Amino acid sequence: MIEVRIDGLACGGCVKAVEKAIATTDPAARTQVDLASGTARIETARPRAEIVAAIEAAGYDVPQA
Repeated sequence: MIEVRIDGLACGGCVKAVEKAIATTDPAARTQVDLASGTARIETARPRAEIVAAIEAAGYDVPQA
């Protein structure tokens, strides 16, 4: 399970873009994006760095905790 904060989420379209970016990297991933808190929980076998890179490639910032 990967949990990340995502800066720049502003609407449902942003949520869909993040979900699509993650699904492109790992089609088997289960993703829950919470627009209100700006966080995502991802169940994936992929490394965290790969998931973060996909989110950032979609145009969103993932601050390191």
